[in-house]
Amino acid sequence: MPPQKLSDDVAREIVRLHELGMAPAEIAQQLSLKKLQVSSIVAHEELISQSGSESALESDLVYEEEPIIEAEPETSVAMSEEQEVEDEAVAGIYVGDDKEYGDQHFWTPWESRQVQNPHLMIIGESGSGKTYATQCLVAELARHRIPSIIFDYGQSFELDTLDRQFTQSANPSEYLIGEEGLALNPLTIFPKDLQGPNAVASRVSDVFDAVYHLGDIQRKVLIDAILHSFDREGIRVADRTTWDQSPPSLAALRGVLEELAGDRDYPNSKNAVGLAARLTTFFMLNSFRSDGQPWSWEGFLAEPNHRVHVLQFRGLEGKTQRVVVELLLWHLFFYLKSEGQNPLRVYCVLDEAHHLSFRDGGPIDSLLREARKFGLGLIFASQQPEDFSPAAYSNSASKLVFQTTDPTLKISKVLAQKCRNHEDPKGIHDLISVLHQGEAFFITQNKGYSVRIADFRRRATLWT
Repeated sequence: MPPQKLSDDVAREIVRLHELGMAPAEIAQQLSLKKLQVSSIVAHEELISQSGSESALESDLVYEEEPIIEAEPETSVAMSEEQEVEDEAVAGIYVGDDKEYGDQHFWTPWESRQVQNPHLMIIGESGSGKTYATQCLVAELARHRIPSIIFDYGQSFELDTLDRQFTQSANPSEYLIGEEGLALNPLTIFPKDLQGPNAVASRVSDVFDAVYHLGDIQRKVLIDAILHSFDREGIRVADRTTWDQSPPSLAALRGVLEELAGDRDYPNSKNAVGLAARLTTFFMLNSFRSDGQPWSWEGFLAEPNHRVHVLQFRGLEGKTQRVVVELLLWHLFFYLKSEGQNPLRVYCVLDEAHHLSFRDGGPIDSLLREARKFGLGLIFASQQPEDFSPAAYSNSASKLVFQTTDPTLKISKVLAQKCRNHEDPKGIHDLISVLHQGEAFFITQNKGYSVRIADFRRRATLWT
């Protein structure tokens, strides 16, 4: 490889940052250079300060990216590829450029020493650039071989509406769940369900209660119906040896619920009638099929040609859509939990998150609090800061805030608590309220930066 001379401007910036106390690795990350390039400038500058020779800014210092050594061709190629992977890992996920200084800013969600958890919160008014930024980050994750599962219930990620450069770079696959359903049983007992059928009944009834506001009595009816369904399949609460048997289907659950509604000896039969009527649409749409290719999260994680998976929920009415999404999130959570602790291996993307519930004990709350241990990160976006719970703010170490009105400074105060370099809530309010489209306040590693999100044209030059 021919020697590459660093420009005087770059050399000056390296020297300036070094004098400010930054380590060569930090300088390399900020300026998108290799560590050895920075180290050579720093070492040369320290040498001339001791000897009185000319500085790096005045000399013809040339840095050769690859030392010339005798080696087999395969060895050279292998070392080059390893260096490229190492450089990308050091740099992290490219977010954008600093509005004032032009520095590149990166997000390193897999570095637990730098960020407490891998979750990213995105806030911004309609049209501010949230969805485009999400596409960019998902494409970057795919380049780092981290797959993303996008829960699309607002039709923001329909393949024919996505940025062409995103589809070319990320090669997303699409699953029409609302139209075709999926072969998954939400009544499955997972190895981590220590209470067996009772745990499943509690989890599923909580989802329906949150969406339909069942109330205590109708929720008890649903729990009774679920436990009766398990019992009919020979799965007993008190006998752990039966928990590995095939669980009852949702069709079987519907049948039991209708039987309870017609059973005059059942003390809550009238409530069972009302509950069966309320859930008619959900059962009628048959989103969870018992036939076809079984749903496989493992297949998503292992697919080498498609690292972006878009789950489409169009075609489902509002409440049914929410139930299906929450049951799927629970299924994903317990699948990962059953796999044990892992480094970051997959992202779950929830755009238009105001459609979902961040309630205590719900699937999103559990993912925010626990999923990082099992290798899952969340990217969740919404228009209004009020759409998120306190747990969402405290459990998302990184945030992208696009133009947002915050007249009471409520959100600005929360953000200020996470920024060592922006501790004035009023200053943050003044900043986020006048951001232009595609600009955001990026918080990571407890520091905040005003950035312009890099578009795909800019990213393509770096990827090349």
